[in-house]
Amino acid sequence: MFCLIYKFCCFLGIHLPLKVAYFIAEQIARLRYIFFPSLRKTVRNNIKKTLAYRKKKFGIDYKSYDVIKITKKAYLNFAKYMTDFFNIPKWDIEVVKNKVFLENFNLLDKCLEKGKGVIALTAHIGNWELAGIVASILGYKVSAIAIPYLSPSVTKIYVERRKDKGVDVILTGSNPKHIIKALRENRVLAILGDRPFTEKGIYVKFMGENVLFPRGPATLFIKTKAEYIAGFLIMEGKNYRMFFREIEKPPSNLTEEEKIKFLTQKGANIIEELILAYPSQWLNFSNVWDNSA
Repeated sequence: MFCLIYKFCCFLGIHLPLKVAYFIAEQIARLRYIFFPSLRKTVRNNIKKTLAYRKKKFGIDYKSYDVIKITKKAYLNFAKYMTDFFNIPKWDIEVVKNKVFLENFNLLDKCLEKGKGVIALTAHIGNWELAGIVASILGYKVSAIAIPYLSPSVTKIYVERRKDKGVDVILTGSNPKHIIKALRENRVLAILGDRPFTEKGIYVKFMGENVLFPRGPATLFIKTKAEYIAGFLIMEGKNYRMFFREIEKPPSNLTEEEKIKFLTQKGANIIEELILAYPSQWLNFSNVWDNSA
């Protein structure tokens, strides 16, 4: 059933005018907001905690209405995220030039010059799916570690969509040699770092609380000696801004476990900073604080 829905959406994403596709997606998002109260409560709780922490840190006040408004905006941003995913076959170099502002790509180029591969930490903010595709269209060799969906058929759709644009997909649970191979080929390896899935996590400070974050990206950096940076694709109106940031490296005198903790915390700090700046673009629709300590 889900496979048929996704295939239908893929068909519409290619054949409908983009404005019409956005309109339909937004109406579906509004219905989802209304008819799934449990999910709405989770998203609203994430937004409320974000705004409360932002007030504590920066003194930016908010009202109850702001929580509702930003929660609704997050649903609409997710609709845009999905619409652009289904529209991926139409993306080429001209679309990228017209729709994406590129920032600090010299950092990525500098890292790739070392020939050891680049681990690119990202998060469920903006449009992480499109980020790897944009980089691939620009000529970068990109691999992405992805979580399989419950439906193998839906997973296949997502994998094929990415591969059609040159993004190699490495599903979690597959042989680790595929990850090592990607880095040895000096590829950009994109990894989501704001939500633990199949791996053992590590507690870091996030929004003022101890929250479980995935340790995989930092561990991979320590084990492989590849380069380690953060990269994001943020929505800016009808367009996007894609940029990279450095992740501070740990002191050499730390133990391996301390280095992993240090790097995970630094990555969480960058992700937190972006979420505070763009709370309606944080599209992690799970209760992050379920894993708080």
